Amino acid sequence: MRLAIIATLVATPAALVRPQQRAPSLTTWWGRAAEQQRRAAPEHFDAVVVGSGIGGLSAASVLSSFGRKVLVVEAHDHAGGCAHEYEVDGFRFENGPSLYAGLSPAASPNPLKHVFQIIGEEPSWITYDRWGTAFPEGTFAAAVGGEDFRERILPTYGGPGAADQFERLMKRVEPSVEPLGEAIFGVPAAAVREDAFAAVTLGRYLPQMTKLLLVGPAPALSKPFSEVLDAEGVTDPFLRNWLDMICFLLQGATTDEAPTTLMAYMLSDFYKDGVLLDFPRGGTKSIVDALIRGVTKHGGEVRLKSPVASVSVKDGAAAGVVLEDGTAVAADVVVSNADLWTTRKLVASTAHAPLLEYLDGQAARVTRCESFLHLHVGIDAAGLPSEPSEAFPAQWAALDDWDAGVGAPRNLVLVSVASLLDASLAPDGCHAIHAYVPATEPFEDWEAFAESGGYQSKAYRAAKEEAVEVLWKAIERYIPDVRDRVKIALPATPLTHRRFNRRDRGTYGAYLPASTGEQLMGHATPLDNFYVCGDSTFPGIGMPAVAASGMITAASILSPREHWAMLDRIKN
Repeated sequence: MRLAIIATLVATPAALVRPQQRAPSLTTWWGRAAEQQRRAAPEHFDAVVVGSGIGGLSAASVLSSFGRKVLVVEAHDHAGGCAHEYEVDGFRFENGPSLYAGLSPAASPNPLKHVFQIIGEEPSWITYDRWGTAFPEGTFAAAVGGEDFRERILPTYGGPGAADQFERLMKRVEPSVEPLGEAIFGVPAAAVREDAFAAVTLGRYLPQMTKLLLVGPAPALSKPFSEVLDAEGVTDPFLRNWLDMICFLLQGATTDEAPTTLMAYMLSDFYKDGVLLDFPRGGTKSIVDALIRGVTKHGGEVRLKSPVASVSVKDGAAAGVVLEDGTAVAADVVVSNADLWTTRKLVASTAHAPLLEYLDGQAARVTRCESFLHLHVGIDAAGLPSEPSEAFPAQWAALDDWDAGVGAPRNLVLVSVASLLDASLAPDGCHAIHAYVPATEPFEDWEAFAESGGYQSKAYRAAKEEAVEVLWKAIERYIPDVRDRVKIALPATPLTHRRFNRRDRGTYGAYLPASTGEQLMGHATPLDNFYVCGDSTFPGIGMPAVAASGMITAASILSPREHWAMLDRIKN
């Protein structure tokens, strides 16, 4: 039998013998052993960032720009976190914000603009001048800047004293007129770091810091914006409602709850004469791509489909992460861009009591923002405008009932037809539409479906269709026949938001009313070399805020000399 086998092998042409049937050479064996050894040893980075949201990418790109070898690990197959984009049949749909300002000017107080300046990467910007509204009072498109609002909108929809009240308010927050505005705009968030050297970097802005004394102690800047409205005699119902809506859209809170700093920033930027709205050419993905370039051009890396299972600790300090597939990544510094509650789960196995107690304490003093309903619609645009106008704006807000409150579930809806601004976001002759409620949908209403695993059930699909009816009606305020034009329609619920964005209970982020006089947690933690950024940290939710959190985190990791050089790149 053995002779027969040998004879067969000898007679078989060498080309037909499979390579694995041949005995490996010593060189091949040695190479395989070396490869196995390399895989067994964890990769090492200067910093690993968990999550590719805007906060995480901001931190990663700033660190990379100062020579740090950075790895960003992202569970999703698209980068961007809550601001990621996806494509279906040529329609490119956004999941996050569509309304931007303060990004196209060369100098701006917008923290995201500062990140772009630091890393030397930025999208190109499309500018436009108005957005629409559909209110109980009527449907209109207001131009940004103070002139149209003062001379047309307030006289039409406000009371007799509304315009004068608005003028007084704007003088209070205008940086060139009042110390309140100067205090808010004079010192960029990028100057903050969370160690004793903050005295050095903040001291760079000593003249502006001195003007803070004219405003009062720091809590004065964090007090509810409604106190400023009351002090300036802003009583007109339409104007108060309008400011509540703007405040909620930007910060997820009304003027009774949002801090003065953020609202003063928005009003000063949104209503100064000559201001324009900005939109990234190529959609929000262009913002994400610019931040990724800031990481990769210096040798950093962004890995998708790489969910993290836990944070590693060695000698009492963060030492890397372990992915869900078991891959270990070593790092000198770990930054979590996950939300507070997800971060708590990632560090549970560390058994680092001070860190766990700290995160538990933070979770106990804040609440979760609610979640979202989304509706992505691709439509036939035959007969519709291809560019935005007063009659057909690219974005609008639709509200049913002021008395219910702007934060009431399914009362306020935002609609964006981004393809009106950039035609590349939809196939020829079509428009891509995104409608959503701004973090007002309770997760509790959907929890039963999650517990029963009923994502594909008829009951879940029926509930989803019923829920997004308010989104269809909001779109119909400017496109009455939208349902007849549909090529594709994709509704989403808080369960979708939780699943794809890995958000605890589908939340938008942490919420802490300004009335408490407290701030969200900072970015350094009791665990050495472990930092947090994003919408659970100071200064809060929204793209400018999370970009600021990423900058502060990176600045706290960099040396004071590097931080000073970072500030040299900013045009505030």
